[in-house]
Amino acid sequence: MSARTSPITRRQEVALVAGRELRAHLMKKSTIILTLVLLVAVIGGIIGISIYTSGQDKAYRLGLRGAPTSQAVGLDNVVASNGETIEVVDVSGRETKDVLADDAPEGTPHVDMVLDVSGSAPTITVEKSADDTVVSGVTAFLQQASLGRQIAALGGDPDQVASQLSAAKPEVTVLNAPKRDAADFGPRYTILMTIDVLLLFAIMGGGQFIAQGVVEEKSSRIVEILLACVRPSSLLAGKILGIGIASFITTGAVAVAGVVTAKATGVMPDINLNLDGVLATMLVWLIVGYAIFAVAFGAAASLVSRQEDVSSVSMPLVMLSMIPYVLSFLMATGDTNSMTFRVLSFLPPFAPFMMPARLVLGVSSWTEQVIALAIALVFLPLLVRGAAAIYTRAVTRTGARVPLKEVLGRAKQA
Repeated sequence: MSARTSPITRRQEVALVAGRELRAHLMKKSTIILTLVLLVAVIGGIIGISIYTSGQDKAYRLGLRGAPTSQAVGLDNVVASNGETIEVVDVSGRETKDVLADDAPEGTPHVDMVLDVSGSAPTITVEKSADDTVVSGVTAFLQQASLGRQIAALGGDPDQVASQLSAAKPEVTVLNAPKRDAADFGPRYTILMTIDVLLLFAIMGGGQFIAQGVVEEKSSRIVEILLACVRPSSLLAGKILGIGIASFITTGAVAVAGVVTAKATGVMPDINLNLDGVLATMLVWLIVGYAIFAVAFGAAASLVSRQEDVSSVSMPLVMLSMIPYVLSFLMATGDTNSMTFRVLSFLPPFAPFMMPARLVLGVSSWTEQVIALAIALVFLPLLVRGAAAIYTRAVTRTGARVPLKEVLGRAKQA
């Protein structure tokens, strides 16, 4: 006599559906190809930036001919366009073309520019192009030196004149100082843009996969077979969970690979930002944002039975997700501390995009992040309950689009 099997629990139903969706999604050629393309693009882009900027922090070398470097005091204070002070090298007795050549003979110093003061007028020689910032600095130094000699010839004290000129420099007072550091803003904006693109890719990509899967099962009537084995709410929950785990794995892999590559190559700028904390926060909001929009996409897709009708029910949700995506960039380039942006960032559909953006921009505390997360976690069960009611009453109805008003009316009657 065979043992009587007990019915599976709701948790087991969800786990079965989630495992099926996870395997199906991760094994899709489109998922594998897209993930590999993103990994190559992110890692390759960071390495490319590292190679491009690798020489920009090196000292600019200025070769001096016609005078010893000891007589060029102050010339080494000239700053190049990369923000580094120049290095003065004595090249007297050497050929200009040799010291400027990239493949200079052994024992010959390599310089980026040669300043010759041995003639009646100073000359500057470069291999290809001159650093305009260095040229301006050298010009100012030569003019100051010439002025000093003229003052000394007239019996004056060049040092006293230089001191008086320095004292005559006006003090600048800014009435409305900018609220952000320009040097700090660029790297933060780049990080914000990368995070928002990954969030949009994961949330919208996962939502669209769920919508297409719901309609595909509904149009082929596979959903009727599935509902004979599991509850409608378990089917929707398992589908959301399975695709969500797959999206989390792929997006998380790209994000972690980007952070590791940036740290390994030294591309990350020296800014006051905890990148590991930002990454962890992004992944948390990725889960919350995906859950909010995936539930909505699943419920919306259950109202139609044809793939060509999916766009009509998913477009409002796509537009809803694009609003906080765009607002996060407007917030970055506008008044970051605006009360409007601050209030909107606490709204559950907006928080997954705007809260990480506020953290990157340095205008959000961890307390704000926790409060916004708590609000989203209170909102999510209410959304799940409503979406489950819509899905349960609409998923088995085929043919024309099911009016949302009719489904909600039936839900109230039930």
